[in-house]
Amino acid sequence: MSVTDTMRGYGRSAKDRAGAMGHSMRDRSVEKRLERATEQAERLRFENDLLRDEVEETRQEHRKILDMVEERLPVPGRRHPGRWLVFLALVGGAAYAVVRRLTVDEDWVSKLRAAPDLPSRDASAA
Repeated sequence: MSVTDTMRGYGRSAKDRAGAMGHSMRDRSVEKRLERATEQAERLRFENDLLRDEVEETRQEHRKILDMVEERLPVPGRRHPGRWLVFLALVGGAAYAVVRRLTVDEDWVSKLRAAPDLPSRDASAA
């Protein structure tokens, strides 16, 4: 049902003007929708570009972090570099403790020699 169908008692020119006005109103509403859609498309393109840049920056940061972690991880097949130093420190500390004990407490050696012998297996089995 158009505007011209509802205007029964009017002349032809009034009907034509009413029809033209209806068409122009529809054209304006279509143009407004088209403008809104264009503006929204531009806004979405801009947001998409921003998000794409942000994702690229995040990927670069992740790559840097992964590279740094891989540098810090030990190489497979290679021993831990500080293990030898710890072993030497333990051997040196044990030697120091024994020498100090011998020099401070000379009786210590004689106590070790005088310690009772442990029973042998043959004696406990019988």
